[in-house]
Amino acid sequence: MVGDRHDESAICHLVTRIAACMRTGQPYALRDVDDTPITEAEGRAIVKARYKIDPRRRENVRYKRMRERRKQAAGQESQESRWSPTAQPAMAKPTSRQVA
Repeated sequence: MVGDRHDESAICHLVTRIAACMRTGQPYALRDVDDTPITEAEGRAIVKARYKIDPRRRENVRYKRMRERRKQAAGQESQESRWSPTAQPAMAKPTSRQVA
């Protein structure tokens, strides 16, 4: 796979193609990247040959994604000031006043 295209890009493209088929009333047809009609078996062979991700690359991307999520989660906690007011009242002892 070339680049880091996100799955959403592919899904949006697929939805657009399906919507076009529904508008024209034609059945969905599998096509090559050159827009040539292909069979399901040919499509599977193309995907297997062209778009296989190296297992080390996949693991590297997974590691980076998890590291970013951990950083973001830790960042959300650390953004809160320790001096900010809390939802609970302070536990200060009341001072007594002596009335003369």
